[in-house]
Amino acid sequence: MSHLLYLLRHAKSDWKKEAVTDFERPLSKRGMSNAPKMAAWLAKQANIPATIISSPALRAYQTALIFAHALDIQVQDIHFDNRIYEASLDTLLTVIRALPEQEKSVLLIGHNPGLDFLLQVLCRQQTKPRTDGKLMTTCAVAKIAVESQWRDIAEKHCMLYSLSRPKEVL
Repeated sequence: MSHLLYLLRHAKSDWKKEAVTDFERPLSKRGMSNAPKMAAWLAKQANIPATIISSPALRAYQTALIFAHALDIQVQDIHFDNRIYEASLDTLLTVIRALPEQEKSVLLIGHNPGLDFLLQVLCRQQTKPRTDGKLMTTCAVAKIAVESQWRDIAEKHCMLYSLSRPKEVL
């Protein structure tokens, strides 16, 4: 049974706005520009995600709303999961392994370093960091084929189809 897992790092956040906490940081002007463009780009690709699971942090929440609109996913159908904010690799794997089997194509929106670690573990031999060492830059989308049930996700069952970053596709 084949699944598609899309990983999306939230769009660029604004460090200059006065947010009380890191959790409340909004998208920056660049983030608000890149997210709709990357969402529109993703919507034109084959086998687009049918489900969104996102961190509830403001910058991820805003990114999820933008992508949901482009992918024709109802806002009430976005699953916001508190575990994704500041998630470790093990926590992200737990979230994925709990997905219902009928969910064939899932977009997981989260943060670094967790998404970098997840991508490296699932697609170790297929990933190539940029010169700064980052895989998942802000608003980057990784598309991974998973040839197993969600509960059995592991490197041996995953193939990286693409890793698309805003500077490369926009």
